[in-house]
Amino acid sequence: MFSNCRRILSCGRISHHLFPRNGSNNSTVKKRVQDVGHKVSKEIKSYALTKYVDYVRNYDKILEVRFPKAMKVYRVFSVGIKDLYQDTKAFVKVKNLIRNAKKNGGGIHCLGLKDMEIFYRMPREMLRVSPVLLISALPFANYIIFPLAYLLPKQLLSSHFWSLQQRRDFALHDHKKCVQHFRPVFRCMQARISSVSEKNLEEKLSKILSKLASGVHPTVEEILDLKILFQGEPFHLNCLYPRHKNQLLKVHGMHTLWSRRRRLSQRAEEILNKDRALRREGVATLSLEELRSACFIRGLNPSNMRIEDMVKYLEQWIAVSVHIEPSTYSLILHCPILLAYNEPTNRVLIQ
Repeated sequence: MFSNCRRILSCGRISHHLFPRNGSNNSTVKKRVQDVGHKVSKEIKSYALTKYVDYVRNYDKILEVRFPKAMKVYRVFSVGIKDLYQDTKAFVKVKNLIRNAKKNGGGIHCLGLKDMEIFYRMPREMLRVSPVLLISALPFANYIIFPLAYLLPKQLLSSHFWSLQQRRDFALHDHKKCVQHFRPVFRCMQARISSVSEKNLEEKLSKILSKLASGVHPTVEEILDLKILFQGEPFHLNCLYPRHKNQLLKVHGMHTLWSRRRRLSQRAEEILNKDRALRREGVATLSLEELRSACFIRGLNPSNMRIEDMVKYLEQWIAVSVHIEPSTYSLILHCPILLAYNEPTNRVLIQ
């Protein structure tokens, strides 16, 4: 009996503890329940937010799985726009450097090779991509112009939007068109042998052209011995026949419609400025892609060539260009024929 009484008293104490009868204890319980509810709600919100952030972070992967082609276009343009913006900023900076250098009696010659590449390349790049950017600003036009530009990247986009493989393919395609005009320039040079007044120079020119015809290139010294022929008759820019001038423009990837002599002179100046910068910094400092680009610009197809052979060619080119002045710009423009006419990688491109 006494044990049952103890049990009843014990249960009463527990009941009194869990369900207190006074108001202050009731408010304490409610507060505890509210605190637990807030904590649970906070944890649920935190969990939901974490899941949402993870979903947003990986949303591009989800889209890539569901819409692979659309995401590929998106990546091309998002990365390309960033690269174009960075190079445009660099171009403006280089322009300011040149402007300040001219005030101190300097000029473009003070630039490094990379800055010089940006200075000469960016105007052409911006001109090519500007129509796409302007048209895309029109309402709903981006739904048409971006897919079209993606399908025709070489014609409508700058190199910032190209993949590495596309850059190589497009460079090779352009070079292949240029190489088709090596032989016509060579024929034009042969046709002017009789125009050389000095017998000694005529024999040297004939010897060099005979070497080229037999599959051998002249040495740097033999080329420089004929430097005087590019200062006047028959190979100065002012003395070239129209056909010779047109073929030389095509060798350097330019059109033949207007200002032919002026544009040839500008191209020669561009190449020489790059040559001087390359000579200062050294051919060995170039990366593989820069080395390939330098060879393409100077008339050589670097595809399947060893690095040593590319370096050797560029060193030979610089050995000639270091002796070029404005009066002999024509000589540097003819160097693709004099130095690369019989290169096997060029010969395979000639149809």
